[in-house]
Amino acid sequence: MSQSGAPVPPDRSPNERLLRELLAEAGERVGPSVGSEARAMLDALLADRTRGTDDFERELERILAFHDDFAELWDTWLDGREAGLRGPVESPRAPASDILLPGTTRKVTEGPTSGDAPGERVLNLCLTWPLSRRVVPPETALQAGRAYELRLDIGALAAESLLAEHAPPFPEGELPHDDDGGTGDWLDIIVLSDDFTVSAERHPYFLPLSGSGWVCPCPAGGGHECGPQHRSEYVRIPLTTPLETGPSRLRVIVTHQSNQLQSASVTAWVASCERTGVPSSAVVDFTLTAGFSAVAALPACGVGIRVGHGAKGALTVDVLGTGTPVSTFRLTELLALEALNTTRDNLDHVHAEPTANGVARSRLQPNNGKGIGEAADDLSRLARHGWRLLNLLAPHAEQRALLARALSAPADIQVCRESSQDIMFPWAFVYDIPFDSETTPPVCAAGESAVAADLDARACPDADNHGYNTLCPFGFWGFRHLIEQPPSLLPGRALPLHAGRGAEVPHMTVARSLTLDEHRSDRHMAVLRETFRDEITDCADLVSLQAALGAGQHDCLYFYCHGRRPDGPHGRATTTVLEIGYEDRIEPSALTAWEAGTVGWKHSTPLVFMNGCHTADIDPMTWLGFVDAFSGLYAAGTVGTEIAVEQALATEVAEEFWRHFVAGEGVGTALHRVRMALLGKGNVLGLAYTAYCSNSLRLRGDDR
Repeated sequence: MSQSGAPVPPDRSPNERLLRELLAEAGERVGPSVGSEARAMLDALLADRTRGTDDFERELERILAFHDDFAELWDTWLDGREAGLRGPVESPRAPASDILLPGTTRKVTEGPTSGDAPGERVLNLCLTWPLSRRVVPPETALQAGRAYELRLDIGALAAESLLAEHAPPFPEGELPHDDDGGTGDWLDIIVLSDDFTVSAERHPYFLPLSGSGWVCPCPAGGGHECGPQHRSEYVRIPLTTPLETGPSRLRVIVTHQSNQLQSASVTAWVASCERTGVPSSAVVDFTLTAGFSAVAALPACGVGIRVGHGAKGALTVDVLGTGTPVSTFRLTELLALEALNTTRDNLDHVHAEPTANGVARSRLQPNNGKGIGEAADDLSRLARHGWRLLNLLAPHAEQRALLARALSAPADIQVCRESSQDIMFPWAFVYDIPFDSETTPPVCAAGESAVAADLDARACPDADNHGYNTLCPFGFWGFRHLIEQPPSLLPGRALPLHAGRGAEVPHMTVARSLTLDEHRSDRHMAVLRETFRDEITDCADLVSLQAALGAGQHDCLYFYCHGRRPDGPHGRATTTVLEIGYEDRIEPSALTAWEAGTVGWKHSTPLVFMNGCHTADIDPMTWLGFVDAFSGLYAAGTVGTEIAVEQALATEVAEEFWRHFVAGEGVGTALHRVRMALLGKGNVLGLAYTAYCSNSLRLRGDDR
C-alpha cells in the first residue's frame, strides 16, 4: 500500500523493480550526478502506466543510451548488488544484467560446468543491449551509430538464438582431445564485418567433451584452475552499428588451431531509431567437421582464409593467422573472376604457344622442363601477376604488413569458401615480394639452390634479404605454403582425413580416353600398374566405368582423359564434361544418377584425381562442378587441373603424385613434391594442379 492508501501497481519487469530500488538507495544523489533531465525522464517513465513491458524496457534503454553518467551508475550499482547477493555461495547466480525479454528463455540458470548432460550442441547467436544485456528481439531494427553486443555460445539450442531454425546439430564423437588433459578443446571465436564497427580479435572459448562451453580467465590452450563461479556461459563481443541505414552483416567464425570449424553470417537491419522492422537473421554458411567434439583429430593449420559473400556482389576475404585477423572487402566478383581467368591465361602462355594453323605448340622440352632463360621469364611473368593478386587481396599497406606477419614463414593454409560461393581465387599464384619489373631480373640464387637440393624445401635461406623486384620461387604462396581447400560439408559429416578402405594394397579405378597418344598411354598404365601392384580396373567406356563405380571397391579414382567446357548458347552456364573412350561424355549429374541403387562410396571414400583439362575450375559458369559432385558422393578429396595440360606433362604429374600418395604421404606433401620436382626442371606448371581436400588426407592405414 502507498502512503495514500492506494495499491502500488505491480512492476512491469524485473528492471523496473531494480530501478525503483536504485532510486530509493541513491536518493537525492541521483539528481546531481545525472542531471535533472535524466531524473525527470526516469520519474516520468515510472509514473507512466500506459506503457507495457516491452515499451518500458525500450524507453529505459533509450535513457541509458543518452545519459552516460546514469548508465555508469546503473552498471556499477548492478555489479555491486550482484556481488553482495552472491556472498559465499559457491555456484554463481544468473546475473541481473542477463535478464531476458518476456517470451524468451534461458538455457541454464547455473554457471556452465563440465558436468552438463551430453547431447547435441549448436552455435547460438543473439544480439543484446550492452547495459542490461537483454536480448534484442529479432524483429527489432537496430539504431544507427549505437552500441550493441553479439552474444555467442555453443551448447543446447537456445530459443532466442538467431540460428534457432538454421543451426545444424553437432553430434558427439569419440575422438581423442589434447587440450586441458583431454577434457575438452580451446576454440577461438572471431567476428568480422565491413558494416559494423567491431574489433578484429580472437576470443578464447573452452568447449568440454559434452555440455555447454564457457569463457574463463584461464590461459587459452592450457589447463583449468577456475571453478564454476569464475566462468561465463557467453562470449560477448561489443559492436557498433554503422551510421548508414539498411542491411548490415557480421561474419562469425569458430576455429580450432586455425581450422575453420564453422562460420555463420548475421544480417541485421539498421534504421534511424529502434523500431519494429525487417527481422535480423543468421545462417550457418560453412561447416568443416561434423562435430565440435571431433576437432582434436584435425591437424593444426597455420593460417585460415575464409571467402564469403559481401554487399553488392562483392566477396569478403578474411585471413585468420595466429595474430590479428586480416580482412579485405574490395574484392568484387568481377575482379575475382578476372584474376582467375588472367592466371589461366598466363599459365596457358607458359605451357604452349599458338601456331599458324591454330594448333598450340608445347613450350616444354622433352623432359617437361625448360631452359634457364625461359624458366626465369616464366617466373618473372607470374611474379608480376602474383604481386597484382596480392594487391587485390590486400589493397592497403597495413593489410599487406599483417599478411606478411602471418605468412612470412611456411604455413599450412586452409581456404574455406562459403556455401554457394562459386568463385575460387588463385591462391597458389599470389606473390608477396614487391615486384613490378618489366624485364627479367636474375633468379634468387639461394632460392634456386634450395629447390635443387630438397623436394620438401619451402623457404629461401636468404629470405631476409629479399628486396624490391627480387625474383624467388618462394615468393609464390604455392611453393612456400601447403594450401588446402576443403568443401563445406553437410551436417553429420566430418572432414575426411583418410581415403580408401584400408586394404593392404589399394585399388584404383581408371577412366581413360582412347583418343590420347596410344604409346604414351600404354606406358602410363604400365607405371600405374606397378605403383598399385596390378590392383587396377581399367575403364574405357561408360558401361564399364558405371559398373566399377557402382561396386564401390576403389580406394582411388583416376580420370586420365579430356576435360571440356562446351560453349553454352547466349553465354548460358555450362559445366565441364569428362570424355573417356572415344567420345563418351560424363557430366557431374551422371555420377549422382549412377549412385542410385549402388552400395555407394561411404565405406571406400576414394581420392579422385581428374587429370584432364579444366576439370577442377570453379566459377559461376560451372553451375555443377565435379569437385562438389564428388564431395556429395563421399569422395575424400579431389585433385584437378586449372588449364589445358599436354599429355606428357599430365602423365608425369600423375605418376609422381600417385607414387608419393601410395607410399603414405598426405595429399599436400605429395602435391608439393610434384611441384618442386617440376620447378627443379624450370617448369612452374605444377601450380596448375589444385587439391580440394585436407592437406593431411592419406590412404587409410598409412599413418606414417
